[in-house]
Amino acid sequence: MIDFSSNAEMQKVSGEAREFFEKVLQDEEPIFVSGEATILDVSMATATDLLERCSKSYGKRLSVEDLKQPLWKLIRLLNER
Repeated sequence: MIDFSSNAEMQKVSGEAREFFEKVLQDEEPIFVSGEATILDVSMATATDLLERCSKSYGKRLSVEDLKQPLWKLIRLLNER
């Protein structure tokens, strides 16, 4: 049996996640994203492309280190005013 990590934190940002997938991941919408997964785990795009897409879509400059945090944290960071 395969064990998956909880996705409880991703569920808390599900609306923002759908918007993020549309804007940043475009045609790569993942089926399941655990609370530990990073954008680098769920996207085939390069870090450079992801940084550019995030900047263009959310108007925030990120670092590669930002991309290494759990995706739910990244989504919250991008949605902070």
